[in-house]
Amino acid sequence: MIGKLVCFLLLAAAMLASDIPKFKEACPRDRFVYGAMLAPLLYLGLVFITAKPWPNLDTIFDLLHGPAKQIIHWLDPANS
Repeated sequence: MIGKLVCFLLLAAAMLASDIPKFKEACPRDRFVYGAMLAPLLYLGLVFITAKPWPNLDTIFDLLHGPAKQIIHWLDPANS
């Protein structure tokens, strides 16, 4: 667990060191989008570090697989 924590902290520090200068110059909308993308990253980092059986990206993609297939079926001209 300590190794995973160190790895995550190193990656997060490198990402923030690269993004902070750009973040200071960004408009409020860009800052909001950055925060919205950072929230799932932090959640997935927590799941990675703690190794909890919480929902992961695979679970979300599996939930969306059925509706996506239905939409493709509706839009496919060969099925009309």
